[in-house]
Formats: sequence, C-alpha cells, structure tokens
Amino acid sequence: MIFVTVGVSIEGVDFERLINKIDEIAKELDEEIVAQIGHIKHRPNNIKWFRFMNFQDIIKYFKCASFIIGHCGTGTVLNALKFNKPIIVVPRKMQFNEHFDDHQLELADRLKDMRGVFVVNDIEELKETILKVKELLRKGELEPSFSQERDNLLRFLKDYVRDCRIQLEK
Repeated sequence: MIFVTVGVSIEGVDFERLINKIDEIAKELDEEIVAQIGHIKHRPNNIKWFRFMNFQDIIKYFKCASFIIGHCGTGTVLNALKFNKPIIVVPRKMQFNEHFDDHQLELADRLKDMRGVFVVNDIEELKETILKVKELLRKGELEPSFSQERDNLLRFLKDYVRDCRIQLEK
C-alpha cells in the first residue's frame, strides 16, 4: 500500500494538483493507494481516500505503507523517516495557490540528496518516480534505515529556524 498525504491544510489552500495526479496514474499501478486529501473539491475515483483523520490513525498508515507520497511538510517527512519509509515529496507551490509562500521548495532542495527521499518538483515526473521507488524496493536496493537522515533533517530544521529568527531580528 502506498500512503499519500497532503498534511493539515487550510481550506482554500489545497493540494488538488497532487491528488488529481495520483488519481490519474493509480489505475496504471499495481498497488493499493490510500490518500488523505484534505479539503479538495474533487473526489478521487481510482484510490481509497479520506479527508482527515486523527493523528494515531494516520500513523498506522505511515507504518503499513510500502512508501509515502506527500507534500514537503516537516511532519510528513519526519514521520516517514521515523518509520523507515521512503518518501516522495511534492512541494506545494505558491504559484498554484497551494501555500502562502515557497518554503516547501526550500526544504525540498535541502532534502533532495538525503537517502530515501525523492523530490518531485514537476508533477509530470511523479509516475516515473513512483515506479523507480517501487523497483528499488523490489530489488532491495533501498534499505529502510533512515534514522541518520532524520537526525540530519532535525539539525537542518533547527539551523533554518535559527537563521530565520536572526533575519527577522535585523
């Protein structure tokens, strides 16, 4: 099972682009897809979905999934790494009214070289990336041990917040 999450979203700042693409390519994949879709208006036809769920139940999906696909939110990335799951991140973009700024692009740029993290900036590359991750898992070439990467991400986030605070104080 592949778990897709858009994270906690504010109504009106939705991530339809990700869910629509997943729904479009799901029929070409040979694996169940379950998605947390948030407030989007479109109702997917080719995947199992729910809008929101409590944290404990969401964590069950993280644990059971072969890998995660999600927005580039820190909670989503940290949970994937915590449970040793590869993750494909698709940053929300301000140009599509998916977020108020492009901080997810900045985070994605930092994550792109981390083992087990795959960044998709162009939604048209999502299917290819899914197939790549599935093949790496099938061959056993993507070992699920990302605790060091999680520590690296936490260090980066602390530094990022510190740097932002310094910038604001100037």
